[in-house]
Amino acid sequence: MIFRLLLLSESKKEIDKITSLLISEFPDITLEIRVPDIEILNEIESLSPDVIIFDVDNPKNHFNENLDLTRNILSIKQIPIIVISSTNDYKKIYKTGAINFIQKPYSEITLVSNFKTATNLISVLDSINIKEAEIEEKDKKINLQIESELKQREIIIRKNKEIMADIRYASRIQHAILPNIDFINETIHEYFILHQPKSHVSGDFYWVSCLGNKKIIAVGDCTGHGLSGVLMHMLGSVYLNEIVSKGVFSTASDILEQLRDNIMRSLNQTGESGEAQDGLDIALCIVDCEKKKLQFAGANNPLYIVKKNDLIEIKGDRMPVGIHINFDKPFTNHLVDLESNDKIYLFSDGYADQFGGPKGKKFRYKQFKELLLTICHEPMNIQKEILNNTHDKWRGSTEQIDDILVFGIKIK
Repeated sequence: MIFRLLLLSESKKEIDKITSLLISEFPDITLEIRVPDIEILNEIESLSPDVIIFDVDNPKNHFNENLDLTRNILSIKQIPIIVISSTNDYKKIYKTGAINFIQKPYSEITLVSNFKTATNLISVLDSINIKEAEIEEKDKKINLQIESELKQREIIIRKNKEIMADIRYASRIQHAILPNIDFINETIHEYFILHQPKSHVSGDFYWVSCLGNKKIIAVGDCTGHGLSGVLMHMLGSVYLNEIVSKGVFSTASDILEQLRDNIMRSLNQTGESGEAQDGLDIALCIVDCEKKKLQFAGANNPLYIVKKNDLIEIKGDRMPVGIHINFDKPFTNHLVDLESNDKIYLFSDGYADQFGGPKGKKFRYKQFKELLLTICHEPMNIQKEILNNTHDKWRGSTEQIDDILVFGIKIK
């Protein structure tokens, strides 16, 4: 896809740097360069850029005027704007509505990653707009066809089918975002993934990456179920990929802190009353296969490690990835020595919270731990089958109340 980029800057040095980096990485982009002044507002509609990179520093030092210009541009047309500046006043910049902020001096990967994030957002928004336009068109046709109770009934049935088709489409998108099974098979020696969404789409997700001898594995539990969970899953996966690709981290807790910053920026979370409280719980570990070392950091979610016949629980911090009373506190980084045949379990709360059994009560974590200790010596595929069968038997005819995800890994 060809993207139209509008570059606003008065610095020839900055213009040369940006154009050189982006054109080499994205040879198909269409680039327009303009001086940031009030006249640009008259050209925005005709230029019709997909993305704007705005260098708000200039020889005239009109920093505040340029921020006002950013707001005015967004009032005319909602365009992803990436602001570049030497200032560290990111709050002031994000209040303009800019999608992202790059502080000078910056690296090539920072600029490229930010531009990729903006173009990914455009693609997502385009898909949403297309679907909204299709649904709106369908609604118009339906309203014209309502002439009798029989027709109303037929329309409702048809509408439900369309909604289910859209949900199934969202499910295919979500599965495409999840790590490829072939990649997981190449990355992890022996494992199982028990993933049972409450509906067609899930707020629970797993994520896997590889950095040399280190395997990075995460299990996330997003706010809400269904489509709202899918959107948070998309944000979480995109930002995890970006953080790891940059490689600017040394611990598992570093990754969670960067993920929290990105999520809060994307959702415009500042701690003010009435704003969105969305976020996610997550368990993330870095396994060094060569040194047999494990790092773990958790947001509300714990990690279980089974060593021979003992189960060790490492608790996550009691705060989510997102806005929270403790959002400025760092996550704890736990270090664990591993041995061959140790088993690691990452999971969401869906399995333990399921109601069922003879008294209709929750399965609970105590029983979940006992079950893992009972089956831990079995092959991983058998463990998955036992967990699945146990859950089905416990639930019986009771409705599944939450998404279920358990990721088990055996250390080689």
